[in-house]
Amino acid sequence: MKNITLISIVIALVLLVVAPLAATDYSPDNDIYKQTGEPFMGTSTRVLSMGGAGLGVKGYYDSFLINPANLAGGGFKLSLPAITVTAYNPKAILESGAIDDFQEGTDSGMLSGASKFLGTIKKGYGDLVTTDASVVLTLGGFGIALETQERIMTYKPGVDLTATNLIAQITTAATVGFGLNFELVPNAISLDVGVSGKAIYKLYLEKQSASSITDMVADDTADPAEKFLNDVPLAAGYALPLSAGVNLNFPFGLRFSTVARNFNGNYSMEVFPSVNDWAEKVLGSSLTTPNTTTGTDSGTFEVVSDWKLDAGLTWAPNIGSLIRPIIAVDVLDVMSLSGLEDDALARGFFSQTRLGASVRLLSLLDVRYGINQGYQSIGVGLDLLIFHLDAAYYQLEYGNDLGDKPIDAVSVRFSLLSR
Repeated sequence: MKNITLISIVIALVLLVVAPLAATDYSPDNDIYKQTGEPFMGTSTRVLSMGGAGLGVKGYYDSFLINPANLAGGGFKLSLPAITVTAYNPKAILESGAIDDFQEGTDSGMLSGASKFLGTIKKGYGDLVTTDASVVLTLGGFGIALETQERIMTYKPGVDLTATNLIAQITTAATVGFGLNFELVPNAISLDVGVSGKAIYKLYLEKQSASSITDMVADDTADPAEKFLNDVPLAAGYALPLSAGVNLNFPFGLRFSTVARNFNGNYSMEVFPSVNDWAEKVLGSSLTTPNTTTGTDSGTFEVVSDWKLDAGLTWAPNIGSLIRPIIAVDVLDVMSLSGLEDDALARGFFSQTRLGASVRLLSLLDVRYGINQGYQSIGVGLDLLIFHLDAAYYQLEYGNDLGDKPIDAVSVRFSLLSR
């Protein structure tokens, strides 16, 4: 009897130790969820079409979201609302013939199209589609923005089509900023300073594969929607990052900018057994009939997100209303370049430098071009009274080194009132 009791105690202790270790890791430390640890930044079609440069570019509704110092003298802006849709791998998808198969509408066509579409997703990390919506108001040096973003990320550990993982993430952010201008040399040199704070809340669902989605839909014993809401775990949490920016303005439209962003950017995250469990705790009621057999995954973790210092040089001469050129050069995360020498410094500088140019014609049309890590980008902006349309085509690097895994993307933004 004593032996049996001793064995039972040993088994219980082992289970207590092993159970936490066996729990699913939903943090960015897990390769599958690595992209969820990226600092939040709403999609700016304008900046992306300029190669990612634009720290010192004023006059747009989202300028202060890039650099809070741009609020100084920025005037009144109201964008209500701005909707941006981004699709990734458009060139590969068009060339694959997947769209033609989908248009057939037959079961075989849908199956063929799905197979071709999954074939465009390459090994490693990537994105599938992103949708952004925002409302922005700036007035007298003050700025406020409300943003939400839906993002579907991909992670493919191998070449097998069925190994593709989709991770859905939703992020909401409220930003408040304030900027002031100080004249250093009358009519010659001035200083803009600005600060902003964000309240960010994000959640992302457990990864879904082609097989898990098929099994959920094929299950005749339960409604797929209810099964999804009751069975799929998620991680959710918040961060309260701060940013500070400075613009040093010189004659002839020359501006030097620095931005220290993402202070206090760590996320406090909690794991919920299901979407319904999250809704009951956060919203106060479940979204559908709760399932009493809900899983047991739970716990908390912290996502560490370090602050970074960016610097940029912008030239935006005022030569009249017929044509307004802008040239911008930004270097991101300049602190990471310290200590590098020779070839390592050259590679780091090239990797973190963004070049962009924009020309505004007749206050109606913007034509943009940029270079980001050697990848070119183009874009246009069209203003018709209170209607504004922006489009950009660009490439982003998802690999560990330049050239490992470039993915092309197209973003289209529509907004009302201020551009």
